[in-house]
Amino acid sequence: MFFNIFKAVVPALFLSSVAQAAAQIDITSVGPKTALSAKSKICNVLDYGAVADNATDIGPAILKAFSSCASTGGATIYVPPGSYSIATGVTLNKGSAYAFQIDGLITLTADGSFGGNAIVIENASDVEVFSSNGLGAINGQGYLHRISGSSQNARLFRFISCSYISIHDIIFVDSPTFHLVLNSVSNLEAYQITVRGPAIGGTDGIDLICLDNCYLHHIEVTNRDECISVKTPSNNVLIEEVYCNQSGGMSIGSLTADDVTAGDEAAVSNITMRNIYIYQCTEMLMIKTFPGGSGAVGYVKDSLFENFWAYDTTYGLGKHRPILVLAHHTRHWRRCSQRPHIQQLDRHGRQRRARAPIVIRGSDIVPITDISLTNIDMWTENGDKILNQCKNVYGTGYCAGTSTASPLATFTTTATTTVTPAGYTSPTSPAWGIAGYGTTLPIPVYTPAAFWAPVSSGVVSASATPTA
Repeated sequence: MFFNIFKAVVPALFLSSVAQAAAQIDITSVGPKTALSAKSKICNVLDYGAVADNATDIGPAILKAFSSCASTGGATIYVPPGSYSIATGVTLNKGSAYAFQIDGLITLTADGSFGGNAIVIENASDVEVFSSNGLGAINGQGYLHRISGSSQNARLFRFISCSYISIHDIIFVDSPTFHLVLNSVSNLEAYQITVRGPAIGGTDGIDLICLDNCYLHHIEVTNRDECISVKTPSNNVLIEEVYCNQSGGMSIGSLTADDVTAGDEAAVSNITMRNIYIYQCTEMLMIKTFPGGSGAVGYVKDSLFENFWAYDTTYGLGKHRPILVLAHHTRHWRRCSQRPHIQQLDRHGRQRRARAPIVIRGSDIVPITDISLTNIDMWTENGDKILNQCKNVYGTGYCAGTSTASPLATFTTTATTTVTPAGYTSPTSPAWGIAGYGTTLPIPVYTPAAFWAPVSSGVVSASATPTA
């Protein structure tokens, strides 16, 4: 399945130009300001009490290496190759112009004291986190938490309120919860990241709240929850060359009243996702809005989604399970005004079940309006028919309603296609697609090999991208 899609949702303005809707990323301003070569003072954790015996807690050594050696800048915290255990959470607060080089495997204990996070960097700027040898990894051993029911529920790595930062060439494995969390960051570059999670919900690959200018690319995620989730408030994000395997696909949203304080907006804008590859996922893309009422106000607007390729999705497009979602979350959300525009959607591919590959569900209270649906081209593996659904969606094309009455009536329409699209060719399973992982067995850290060879810094070459 392959499609190009443009969508803009705005409270008071309808955008008809793709250029207006795309994120305006300044790639020259993402990542650390100071070159890695200038962070030449080495703060080796072995000199601060760490032992590569997979038993001694490395947490205190990382904290001491930071506070005694790296926090004032011009330095690199260095975890040499080897196996390390971490039993206490680490928070590196403030500091700038330093690097954190992880060339070994750090494994969380099943009963560690983490306070919700294994390693946190917060209130920092000009920081680079990376592995130089392809062996830098953090293993959460979440399967032990799930077997025992312990309270160990740590995120593996988290940035909070940081700017001009990068993280790359790191492997995150089997977190008890989310793997990599990026909260209130700006001028971020995250790339060549591998996530291997269990086949269970609540194990997001990457969660992002970007205040401005974030670039995520060349990322592979295997899990059974969201691959990359952009949450509120986020603005000006480019995400490309992402491989989602066995996951819940990409998402925009979590714009619930729980996410904001009274009077604030739940706001996601200027997001571009392109060249996204999906294998045996629940859906390709989910965009969340909420129905009417009083309370928090939210929107997803001015965003571009293009060149999604998928093989054997459970659903297609829609709220909670199809490929694309323009929909409301009925349990939490309060009010949303929606004016989306979708064009140039082409999907040739594999759809097994008679579920709708596209579901666009507007609120019963505030319907989606001014929507344009063009060039929708889909087919199914069994060669029978495609079912798609619109609910409370008004505009032009596809199954959108055309009424101009006020108030707009609620409706649900299902469109059935029984003719194979011209030029359709059956896709083949990608070489990179793998079976998912269980929930109560260890997940391998280094098998299969990561997609890309590690780099010390800079943007990965497009030639490194695996073929879908």
